[in-house]
Amino acid sequence: MNTHTMTRFPLLKTTRTLMVALASIALTVAANASDAPSQKLKAANEGFYSALNTMFTGKIDPMLALWSHGKDVAYLGPDGRFLTGWNSVKADWNKQASMKLGGKAVLSNVSYFMLPGSGIAVVQDIEQITTDKGLKLSIRATNVYRMEGGVWKMVSHHTDKLSAVLK
Repeated sequence: MNTHTMTRFPLLKTTRTLMVALASIALTVAANASDAPSQKLKAANEGFYSALNTMFTGKIDPMLALWSHGKDVAYLGPDGRFLTGWNSVKADWNKQASMKLGGKAVLSNVSYFMLPGSGIAVVQDIEQITTDKGLKLSIRATNVYRMEGGVWKMVSHHTDKLSAVLK
């Protein structure tokens, strides 16, 4: 072996080790970033449940304001229907508001996922709902948000199907 060949191998081993270390650090940073929701995302999700509780009283404006108004939005509510497009979703929320269902939704087991740089976030939680008639429900929910103009807007809300709603 010549001197040039012998000095190249230690450099490759050192470079490889450094690259593995940097990749591990990058993956750790990305994993931690995706587990740490931004304050804006937390506020958006809390805003959805505040709007839901307001909607139970018959007032719809806060609910309509937090949704994206795109053709790609989706609502899979407790009645089992799959609605797509802002016009269909808006009509359903208006219908629910007109019923003045009363009650309150409280969150538990909230889990956030954000892929940094994607502009998409997913929040999963349990909705504990108590109606004014004393009915208590526990519903699993998934909320999907998209960053639009610097604001997290809801693009999908999906809950368990409830037989009580289907009657």
